Amino acid sequence: MHLLPVVHDRETAFAYDCHGCGRCCRHKAIRVSPYEVARLAEVLGTTTSDVLGRWVDLDTNTLHQRDGGWCVFYDGGCSVHPGRPLACRFYPLGWNAKTDGTEAILQLSPHPESGGVYGTDGTVGAYLTSQETAPYERASWRYSVVLQRLRAALDADGPDPGEPPPIFDLDAALAEAGGPIPDGVEARVDRHLALLHEWLDAAGAPRIEALPGQDKEKQGATA
Repeated sequence: MHLLPVVHDRETAFAYDCHGCGRCCRHKAIRVSPYEVARLAEVLGTTTSDVLGRWVDLDTNTLHQRDGGWCVFYDGGCSVHPGRPLACRFYPLGWNAKTDGTEAILQLSPHPESGGVYGTDGTVGAYLTSQETAPYERASWRYSVVLQRLRAALDADGPDPGEPPPIFDLDAALAEAGGPIPDGVEARVDRHLALLHEWLDAAGAPRIEALPGQDKEKQGATA
């Protein structure tokens, strides 16, 4: 998919009305994060281990595709719509969250036969609010801190705390840690991130500033 040479911000005039043609659900590499895997597991009534084992290509962390290039969860409509990944929520926009905490919002080239209708009677921010992207964005920032600290830990000559908790398999990480498992995706994500930061602290990874939209107290990346 090509990007149009235009960058939006959240105040840009924009609206989009999806007519359910499904063309955005075909031939797309939808990469999923630990949070998105947990949200899919919630909708499917299963575990993150099961989602990863059945519906995710672990080499690329992308959702499987069925014959014809359709998303594995497309069946005349999105079968996991309440837990759909962030890329699907942003569509027809794309989100480039940078490691310095800034973002770029780009408009994607539409399929030539798309049934979606574009408009200007709203804003990018209002559209994203309607798509409930906020918790997904927040989780993306929070896990990006983990990945930055992990890279720093690999480059540093610090202590060896052993294998880190599973990063993508949230349920496996919590099971390995023992103790009560919190109810709800957000609480389990908080616990998962805390486990990861505890391991990174033990590995001597430097702490870094939290990125915009993060809960500094819960994400554990600042002193």
